[in-house]
Amino acid sequence: MVMLLLLQGVPLMARTAGRDGAELDSAKAEAVSAKVREYLDAIITRPVEVQMQEADFLVGSCSDSLVRQAVALEIYSYYTESKVMGVEAVAVHMCDSWFLPGKVKMRSDMELMGARMFAEFNRQSLIGMQAPEVVLKDSLGNSMRLFGTPDGAPGVQELTGKGRYSILYFYATDCAQCRLETIMLRNIIENDDFPADLYAVCTGRNRAEWLRYVRLQMDINTSNTRVFHLWDPHSESDFQIKYGILQTPGLFLVDPQGKIIGRRLDAMAMEQLLKRELTPVEMEYGSEESAKFYDKVFAPFGDSIKCSDIRLVADHIEKATAANGDTTLFKQMTGDLMYYLTNRRGDAYKCALDSLIRNQILSHPAWRTADDSLKVTSFALILEDLLSKAPEGSPIPDIRVNGTLKKPGPGNTVKSKEGKFRLGKTGGKTSYIIFHTEGCPVCKAEIEAADSLLTGNGKGIRVLLVDMDMLFSSYPGQAQALFDAFDLTAMPLVLSTDSKGTVTGRYLSLVKPALQDPGQD
Repeated sequence: MVMLLLLQGVPLMARTAGRDGAELDSAKAEAVSAKVREYLDAIITRPVEVQMQEADFLVGSCSDSLVRQAVALEIYSYYTESKVMGVEAVAVHMCDSWFLPGKVKMRSDMELMGARMFAEFNRQSLIGMQAPEVVLKDSLGNSMRLFGTPDGAPGVQELTGKGRYSILYFYATDCAQCRLETIMLRNIIENDDFPADLYAVCTGRNRAEWLRYVRLQMDINTSNTRVFHLWDPHSESDFQIKYGILQTPGLFLVDPQGKIIGRRLDAMAMEQLLKRELTPVEMEYGSEESAKFYDKVFAPFGDSIKCSDIRLVADHIEKATAANGDTTLFKQMTGDLMYYLTNRRGDAYKCALDSLIRNQILSHPAWRTADDSLKVTSFALILEDLLSKAPEGSPIPDIRVNGTLKKPGPGNTVKSKEGKFRLGKTGGKTSYIIFHTEGCPVCKAEIEAADSLLTGNGKGIRVLLVDMDMLFSSYPGQAQALFDAFDLTAMPLVLSTDSKGTVTGRYLSLVKPALQDPGQD
């Protein structure tokens, strides 16, 4: 659509005199403005990073300096005026990338100064950024730190509540709009009683007026919402530039991780956003549709798929969703991927599952609700424990089990011996241990593949077959010991060991040799 827009606009972007101070004539300027705004309207719901890229492309595609200036100024104006929360980041990007470096000139030095001020007063408090640290005073003159890292500084109390949302409200006692906003905010806080912290920051310097305002306008009674009254009469915290407080009121919402998720809100918008954040979203994972989706994603890799291939997909999902603020989509796709990998055979999939659990689930802040714990994190902890059993490079557990030991016989035959064997003492340079059950087609295929391996170039190879159904019925103690030592949630489980009994491979398949060495890295 970008290219179509530019092509449609070519007649309107004819070259005009390039002397200093020259501008497009009004008809052409209006046409450029209309086309730019039409396109920006079409992409306004896309991630901010995408809108930045499109803005750069639009400006960079203009070969005429006057047209480039008109397009850049229109984009900047569009995003400074937009009512869509968060897109002012594009205007800051335009300042940093085009106007301030001098790649595109503004109409006057005064406009450039205004753009510089806009960027400086917005760049630290954009959506998705960590809330800037500020040290403010309470009514007794005590120093209170918000959103900072404790540094042990004497006389400074860390105020930000762990695990709670923060409402940051800047107001002035002589601001008419603030009085209305304060009434709305007070009513909302008292009615909803959110499990959150309200930090009400007075921007004025008159202590008596501030305390009177707090007493008459902000006497808030709640059970769950904690209210803190703060101020900075000498502007020592730089809250004005850190949060862009050029005028009041200013209302921000910060999540429990200290990330800004709402800025330049009014009280009603804050209420809606906080309700949405606090309302648990029940999600279902591992659907048939999601399995078909990931089948298509990984189909191009075929049997040669590697752990690193799957990790790249997981990392891309995180960057395209959570990194852009879409926590819901991140959780849905990542949870589906975990369930999908759980049901896949092969070391590459299990390796990737282990990485996904550690990096995108158990250590990721997105999973914090009771629903998450029930359906994802608790299951992930179980999987983590299973995947940790008998890892590669470790000695195989020294368990004696009843089974069938196979080795190459004379000619193209296989010799079998029933008995009780130690898992790490099968007598082969390379040994395969196949845990299986009766009536399992995949188990049967793996056993047949093992026989083919022994009758081929099978010198030095041993295969130990362990029938778990038989053990449970005749030797339940052995069966329990094996379940404690190995991941036997899905069978067959095929492991390989060397002559010293060290595990050299897990979750193998002898049916397809390409999967014997999945390329874990």
